Amino acid sequence: MEVKQHIAQIIERLAQSPLYHDKNFTKLPEIRKELELLYAKLDQPLHAAILGEVKAGKSTLLNAFAGGDISPTNATETTACILKITYGTDEEGCIYYKDGSQIVSSIESVYQTLSEHRQEPEFFSHIDYIVIKKNLTGLKHMYLIDTPGLETITALNEEKTTQYFQAVDVVLWVFNGNYLGQSDVNEHLRHLSRMGKPIVAIINRIDQVDGDPQELVDYLDEQLGIYVQAIFPLSAQKAYDGIMNHDEAAVAESGFSALYRYLDEHIERKADQVQMESIVNSVKALEEQIELLHKQAMEQIEMKMRTYLELDEQIQYNGNLMMQKIMSRTQTWVQHDFLSNAEQTIRNRINDQSFFSTTSKDAIQRELEQLLSEDRLQQEINGFLSQLQSDIYREWHGRLSQIDAELTHLYQENQIKNDLEISQLQQAFAGQTGMDSMKDSVLVASAAGGALSVYSAILGPAASTVTIGSAVGAIMPPILLAGAAVGLVSGYARSKKLKSSQTMMANDVLDRIRSHVSQELLPSLEQHLQQLCSKTADEAKREFVEKNFDGRSVDELKDLVQQLQSFLKREDGEAFAKLSQYST
Repeated sequence: MEVKQHIAQIIERLAQSPLYHDKNFTKLPEIRKELELLYAKLDQPLHAAILGEVKAGKSTLLNAFAGGDISPTNATETTACILKITYGTDEEGCIYYKDGSQIVSSIESVYQTLSEHRQEPEFFSHIDYIVIKKNLTGLKHMYLIDTPGLETITALNEEKTTQYFQAVDVVLWVFNGNYLGQSDVNEHLRHLSRMGKPIVAIINRIDQVDGDPQELVDYLDEQLGIYVQAIFPLSAQKAYDGIMNHDEAAVAESGFSALYRYLDEHIERKADQVQMESIVNSVKALEEQIELLHKQAMEQIEMKMRTYLELDEQIQYNGNLMMQKIMSRTQTWVQHDFLSNAEQTIRNRINDQSFFSTTSKDAIQRELEQLLSEDRLQQEINGFLSQLQSDIYREWHGRLSQIDAELTHLYQENQIKNDLEISQLQQAFAGQTGMDSMKDSVLVASAAGGALSVYSAILGPAASTVTIGSAVGAIMPPILLAGAAVGLVSGYARSKKLKSSQTMMANDVLDRIRSHVSQELLPSLEQHLQQLCSKTADEAKREFVEKNFDGRSVDELKDLVQQLQSFLKREDGEAFAKLSQYST
């Protein structure tokens, strides 16, 4: 009663989990179903499954146990059905469908139905399992379960068999003595062993094998003894024939008597203890799963919250570094590169006496006006801004990619830690109850491998709405400045002193043009870069929330973290200690 009450309390607490109805945590409802199954098993007889490969003789062995033709040979192997053979004063068969419906009829009718549809996988995909009730005293304390063969040509068979492992207390694994060692069953046995299921190995068809059966037993013990509790050589067919013919000598010679005595002493007489140990171990593992899932979920959510809150800081920091680099480059261009061609041309004209002696004053005026025209100046500015725009995007892309790489590494390390915790839990509790799929239910870190989506989701919108052209506008130096520069060289340069004076006047005018451009360009450029950073941060946070918060607001996630903390605090640490006493 105490174990049942404990399981009921776990189920009730699980239903109160803040994650129970969350679509990202499908594992929690699955755990509840497993707990309910364990709860129901406390009122059921021991479940012993007969597993093995195709043609190993599983159904023949089951019929020998039953003392009659209960499971037609090859029935489950050809139909992918799970057969539960149990005791019943009224012999009948029942087909249980996945939709909750069932059909009760005679055993013969059930087998007839299976035979008629044995080549129709679609028909059997709707069947959950089949129960056969026989009035045999040997079945009063044990369910014999015949399962589809592993490694069959239909993947559905193996899937149904492995899904049923949780409902099994004891496994009778049947090997074909003719092909011993030719099939790799280690992974299946390892999986069963991790689930805490006692395994008894049976080497069948021993009458068809030349040599000493003990050599096969020794070989199997050496290869797979770590997974099994006992190994028995057997001829299931000889045992079945001997039982049907009441030939006790033949039954003993087949090896069945030794197997039956072992099961009677170690399984049937200790059925309650074996079953209780199996249930308690499974409940312990499920409790640990519940706690670990909630702990990891809380850590993941907290990590995402920190990432969200730190995005502004990281983007602003990298934006400041980029701004320093871009502003420094722009200042260098304005002071050293801007108007350098015009400056050189003016100097050449001042120094070229033949130019003034052979060219009319009007022609000189027109040439210099063209050289320092508003269109030429604006074209030079626009050319620099166009290249600068590409450099800004390349620089910004690199910095955002670096942030993304750091976040990716952070989340990958966290996922490795989570996987390690799951692996350790599997080892501690022998891989109970479907723990291989635990990590599928942990909140996945969507941020890893693209938290900022710098290629399109952020850089694209930011770049399209915050451009240099729209930021700085049309930077036009006053016409008076350009006109004054033209006037400098409108006369004849007759002497060195006049040339020097004209050069100084030209430099003064060009410097004033540069100063004007600098005063207009640099503040606008700085504002542009700040807008780009701000737009990037907004887009990054929006994209991050959309990918990782599952429609919740920041405040709602904070509240969820508090609920998870409260849920985990209710785990007082005494549950396992209380539960363990029922398994000793």
